[in-house]
Amino acid sequence: MIPLSITETDREGFDEPVVELWRADDFVGMVFWDDDAAVAQVFPDDSGDVYDLPLSDLVRVLDLAEQIVTPDSFLSEEGEDEVGAEATAADWEDEHPATVALVGEFDPLAAHRTADGESFFARPVALELIGRCDQLDLAVVEMDGFDLVREELRPRARLMHAVRLVGMDDWPVFRPGANALAVDKLEGWPERETLVVAFVVQQPDGETFVA
Repeated sequence: MIPLSITETDREGFDEPVVELWRADDFVGMVFWDDDAAVAQVFPDDSGDVYDLPLSDLVRVLDLAEQIVTPDSFLSEEGEDEVGAEATAADWEDEHPATVALVGEFDPLAAHRTADGESFFARPVALELIGRCDQLDLAVVEMDGFDLVREELRPRARLMHAVRLVGMDDWPVFRPGANALAVDKLEGWPERETLVVAFVVQQPDGETFVA
């Protein structure tokens, strides 16, 4: 089946963003904030029939849509940056050496860090991080773009990237291919000062971590 996609929009009569659900060129429904809850509306297709939607795909897009429409869902908690700033490479001492090196080098360069330690990097630093991953034999397998406005993270549904290199099980082939794709994708994202990027990185042993 054709996977679902979402588009963040502003609609008259809604105080918060409205997320539209699409399957290719077919409008499936929308998610919006109503009083104290996120609400999903699914519409019939052009012929009046129901849509058959893969459950895992539907759950995926609804979860992201809920985060987008929920007021303050991405607001920083008071003091979270101070908590994150205390994180050091020592917290990763039992991890893969390349992971420890990457975290130690780039944690201080994060433009924003959440209370649970997830880091977000400005565009120039994000490009440097991908290059350093290649040097350390690590692979960037996921990227998500946000706008950081007055310490508020605003997700951008169109700025998402996940590597799917079918048939590439050979790590020396997969790693440079994944990182090259990440660079190409990031270079195509908007060059604006508010853009920050979150990463999921894969180790040679197959384990992944949030950078």
